Amino acid sequence: MFPQWLRYLVIATAAMSLSGVRALGSSPAEDRLLRLVPANAAMVAGIEDPHHGDQSGRLLIVTHNNDVDLNDWIALVGADGRQEVDKLIEVAMPSPRGDLGEHLLLARGSFGGGRILNQAEGNGGVRSEYRGVRMVELKPFPREEKEMLDTRWLTVLDDNTAIFGTPAIVKSALDRYLSPAAVDSQLMRRLQELKPDVNCWSILTMPGAVLTRHLRAGVVDESSDTLLRGVSNVTVGVHYGSGIHGSGERVDFAIGTNGPEAATALAAAMDGRSHLMPIAETLRTRFASVSVEQNEVRGSVRVKDKEFDGWLAAVYARLSDGGSGGENVARMGAAR
Repeated sequence: MFPQWLRYLVIATAAMSLSGVRALGSSPAEDRLLRLVPANAAMVAGIEDPHHGDQSGRLLIVTHNNDVDLNDWIALVGADGRQEVDKLIEVAMPSPRGDLGEHLLLARGSFGGGRILNQAEGNGGVRSEYRGVRMVELKPFPREEKEMLDTRWLTVLDDNTAIFGTPAIVKSALDRYLSPAAVDSQLMRRLQELKPDVNCWSILTMPGAVLTRHLRAGVVDESSDTLLRGVSNVTVGVHYGSGIHGSGERVDFAIGTNGPEAATALAAAMDGRSHLMPIAETLRTRFASVSVEQNEVRGSVRVKDKEFDGWLAAVYARLSDGGSGGENVARMGAAR
């Protein structure tokens, strides 16, 4: 059976996707999968196995195509009933096909690589090779032909690392795997700014105009859209359960802007005046401890342990109301 902590990963929107796990304790910056993430990725999100049955919601920021990749990978890896998953990273990058046209899933655990690849070939995949590494080329599954047209590559390295995504970004990940490349310095810098008790995280590095294009309609209004156009990057980290920083679920955020004026305006909109920031009302909460450090706005959202699942369910419901079509609109549902 596929691990439940991933089976119930639920995606909300292209740039606002919600779903959770509880504490395991290792710093996100220590994840060995990070070395495979191509430099200059626009969106990177990671999550780890809680290693216990007490389940909660998860919060990640990913694209709809990442959601499709995850669902397909669950189906593909399901061919190996012995598999175990410890960590998952999802990536999106710009390409000539769109702002977030390249998408990648990286997973670390214990897999029967040969069996998984053989099963993928038996289900219509085409065997291929890149730099001596066995690949399987897969066309979109019939159930998703109206959602995504991308051909994707799948490989499993040393039975402990799965790589699945569009060919260009898979090549980049394999090039890094086959070289002594270190973690991208920009990505590592942002990860090191996360608190060490964070269990899942998301990093967006893209102009505010691109970010607002991929938010679900209704999440921000015209005034909020103007504020967000001054944003240059977003980092979100989530801690689940009690710990050194207190009890309850905590969502930390750091939002880089184009200058001090943009940062001050954004902080003022968040700090106690949620009518200027409809997303706060959507989340049914208030931003706490909002501060400005040079060009960056920092803060957090806290929700009590027993209320977190209900909070996420309400967010899913609000964000899914009146959904529209498009490559970045994902299916909704409450985590369990």
